[in-house]
Amino acid sequence: MTLNANATTYTVTTLKNAGPGSFRAAILAARGGSGNTIAFATAGTINLSSSLPLINSPMTIDGTTAPGFSSSPVVSINFSGNTGLTIAKGAPGTVIKALSLVNASSDALTIGAPGCVIEGNYIGLTTGGVVAANSGDGIKILSMSSGNLIGSNDPVSSISYYNTSDTTKFTVQPVTAWQGLRNYGSHEGQFLICGSSDANGLLYVGPLSGGGTSYTVQYPGSTITSTSVYGPDNLNGGQLRLVGSYRNSSDTTIYNHGFLWQGTTSQLPSGGTFLSIDYPNAKYQYTHSTMEDLAVGNADGPSLGGGQPAPGSGVAYIYNVRTHAFVTNIVYPGSKTTTAYGIWYNGKNKYTICGGYSPVVTNNLKHQDRPLTQGRAYLVDYDAKSGAFSNWATFDYPNGPVGVNFITHFEGISSSEPGVYTLCADSLQTGTSFEQGSWVSVRRKADSSFGLGLWVDLNYPSTAPGILSANSVYGYNVVGIVAGSPTFSFQSTINIGFQLSNVISGNLGNGISLNGSNANTVAMNYIGTDIHGSTNPAFGNALNGILITGGATGNLIGGQATGLNNPTGTKGTVTPVFQRPPQGNLISGNHAN
Repeated sequence: MTLNANATTYTVTTLKNAGPGSFRAAILAARGGSGNTIAFATAGTINLSSSLPLINSPMTIDGTTAPGFSSSPVVSINFSGNTGLTIAKGAPGTVIKALSLVNASSDALTIGAPGCVIEGNYIGLTTGGVVAANSGDGIKILSMSSGNLIGSNDPVSSISYYNTSDTTKFTVQPVTAWQGLRNYGSHEGQFLICGSSDANGLLYVGPLSGGGTSYTVQYPGSTITSTSVYGPDNLNGGQLRLVGSYRNSSDTTIYNHGFLWQGTTSQLPSGGTFLSIDYPNAKYQYTHSTMEDLAVGNADGPSLGGGQPAPGSGVAYIYNVRTHAFVTNIVYPGSKTTTAYGIWYNGKNKYTICGGYSPVVTNNLKHQDRPLTQGRAYLVDYDAKSGAFSNWATFDYPNGPVGVNFITHFEGISSSEPGVYTLCADSLQTGTSFEQGSWVSVRRKADSSFGLGLWVDLNYPSTAPGILSANSVYGYNVVGIVAGSPTFSFQSTINIGFQLSNVISGNLGNGISLNGSNANTVAMNYIGTDIHGSTNPAFGNALNGILITGGATGNLIGGQATGLNNPTGTKGTVTPVFQRPPQGNLISGNHAN
């Protein structure tokens, strides 16, 4: 919906059927504008004596504004045997929140415009949760309407943040930067977090909130001036693998080397096996992430093969950690520059890689010591046996203001459930210093391509919003840097859970009918139950819970956040786990399907 700068709020002050301050008068006043709001200064039941006017222009009808509202509707529209509420073709983007819609002679709510949001309503139930049946469907979505959201697509209940400055919980200080995160094998609730502490590399093993053990990591040699660790991985027999970069004061042509370390924590800071990773002719070299047989990273300098970027323009590479050889470069088709930050092993020689690419040079100074030029985030699958790349997918930051460009790239990737990837992203608003870190969940489609993803912004409390770098991810956990005053490192957990939206029950037709309508989302609703999610024959819709008919396509029932379900069990999982899908609907007790 395009908001009008002159949008007005009209307030309902009486429960009367008509006249000044009535709901009917508010609809009539709000029509013809774009983005007007109807608020409520009164609560209770509005008993209608005739049908309401059509909603024929975009507006928000917000029952959460009513006095006494907490989490469920306190305003009820009793149609009293008249027709229900209709959102007509001219009202795209209309929002209806926290109303009870009951006793209509037909469908309680008919949607004929695209992009509408219906959330937090009782449809077929009074504000007290008593059945007051509508004679037709609870919600009917017509074929000229598409892209509607019935319920909520935000399963985030809260975000827990942790600061590393507590020396009793993180004994190696300061924690200059967190840059890598992975689960610690099968140790539930334990993580490998790595980064740097001033000029030294840093590995922490323990809970995200602190209290574990910190280790210094130093590339061996008397002329080594700094070490930084980017990515950890679990190996067999209690061994770990780390990758990162280091600097050597004796070098005159190479500013940064990549490195690989393998060993046990008891061998740190400089024991175990350290190997240098030097991309041919590169001055700057960063090995960012490793898993199974491969690692990915970035270097400036000429290509080993296809694409042949000019020297100094930068390349993304794949490195084989077992043969100690560069395998190939990663080049997003048609791009000027590609970077690689994360790699995940899917099994059977199959990997998924994330990073960014640049259709045009943007001079995004992500790291102070060298420019990066990626403008958009990407995912791609890589077959280590055949060497083939497939399923290239592009992602842009979706939460910024309309018309404002963001330079976006993925910084890390994990997959705790087959076919579902969690990523962290950084998005820099062009022309400013505003940077937004995000957690992103992406699900594979049936054809193996990638879905659009669910984006959750990360904003550390009590700092300037959005000035944050999300550097690595595992499941619902992200680590990175807050560029506050002073700059500090953080850990965070995105808490995902079912957030009840609409209750659509007791109607004499279907709960929801999608008749030839495409690309709608129905998520986090109770359909056919009481307001507590319990079944009783009186609450079931008389026909289907949800009916999709008339050639309707591309509709999503539920959502992408899955609560780390893993019914089969994979490497590092002690037992298979099943949790209720956070964005799922509870559809039960209906009298047909």
